[in-house]
Amino acid sequence: MTDFMEIEMARKATTYTHRQVQTRSTGIKGIMRSAAFVRGFNEARKGVALDYDAFRDTNDQWAYERGRQFGCIFDGPLKIGQSVNLGAAVQFSLAIGRKEIF
Repeated sequence: MTDFMEIEMARKATTYTHRQVQTRSTGIKGIMRSAAFVRGFNEARKGVALDYDAFRDTNDQWAYERGRQFGCIFDGPLKIGQSVNLGAAVQFSLAIGRKEIF
């Protein structure tokens, strides 16, 4: 490797550094209760096209996408009344464990 290539690789490595997004601890039901997850779930079930710009917050974007993914594989109600359906929570947890949803 030439000196020029080494310098160029080092420059590129420092140019593309990114900060980690702010995260917060939550549980399965916390994710499933979020407005973003519910919207994603409902839109996927209705066949509504993906809305890439629906949420600006990264955590909400993840919840929206997880809701859409879960809406494609779960055939029951997300909520019973105001509460998250326990069966849905179990299936969501299993789908995450099986890496069907990230």
